Amino acid sequence: MIGKPAKKKPLEVLMQYIDFTDVFGKTFRVSKFIHGAPFAPTGRGIDGAFELMDRYRALGGNTFDVARFYGYPRIGYRESILADYIKDRDCRDDVVIITKGGMPELNDDYTFKRLRINRNAILGDFYTSCDQLQVEKIDMYLLHRDDPSVPVGEIMDILQEIVDTGCVRTIGVSNWSVERIREANAYAAAHGRTPLVSSEIQWSYTYLNHKMRADDSVVIMNPEVYKQYEAYPIPVLAYSSQSAGLFSYLYTGRETWDTLKPARKMYDCPQNRAKVEKVQQYCSKHGVSPAALILAYLACNRVTCAPIFSCKTMEQMEDTMTGAELTLTQDVIDWLNE
Repeated sequence: MIGKPAKKKPLEVLMQYIDFTDVFGKTFRVSKFIHGAPFAPTGRGIDGAFELMDRYRALGGNTFDVARFYGYPRIGYRESILADYIKDRDCRDDVVIITKGGMPELNDDYTFKRLRINRNAILGDFYTSCDQLQVEKIDMYLLHRDDPSVPVGEIMDILQEIVDTGCVRTIGVSNWSVERIREANAYAAAHGRTPLVSSEIQWSYTYLNHKMRADDSVVIMNPEVYKQYEAYPIPVLAYSSQSAGLFSYLYTGRETWDTLKPARKMYDCPQNRAKVEKVQQYCSKHGVSPAALILAYLACNRVTCAPIFSCKTMEQMEDTMTGAELTLTQDVIDWLNE
């Protein structure tokens, strides 16, 4: 066994879950706090990554979100860490695996180059992920992007080929509009295809738009998109839920608005300065951390949501997971949204 499972007594975390029914008619549960692509903490290597994953599971978490692309330019690196962990801890039956394919091709500076939503790319990524993860079935297989120029029926037919292998339990998408998801599931119902059951988009408490994000191919939660999810309730898996640690860095004084690093600087706008003030006000009054508050904001939302988070230290893991036991009323969420 690599490393040592965390020995610290678990927090009294009452984890919530989202239930999904797979293509075999069986139900499985996804924890509302999802561990994003495993990281190896600085100086700790794989042992450190495994200890963080142990701690996450000890606190009630059971779901890991990876992708064929994660680890770029070391394609498949995050999937390989997860595969090694599952094998080392012999815990396949205790964890839920989310992975993705169909990531756009990037330029050398990581900027968007072109979409890859075609049969060869999707199937190639899928089969490679199966080999990399070394499991019989992937619990949730998602496409990274949509290509509106490709008929939705053509994409659903390709995804059905994946389902027919028997190697996936559910399928979903990332960065698709609600309109395209509706269209896809209408096609699935009419042609005997497997429907999409989850949608992964960029959603956090911060305000963000495509110009700030500098990527038109992503879907960002905003009031208009939110109303669409209320009308068409499909569970949302929220990536970039922590806004690169913006609230925690500002709250602790490790950075100021003038000294923010590039990963957080893109959030500097009047809307987010006001949001930071609200977070600081709530956290100071109620004795909770910014990390716990902003993830609870998503997990307690009217739109069913499971935020995806990542940690590089045990302290960050402990801090983040306290959000799983924080219940926010709709009045608090409305106040945060004002």
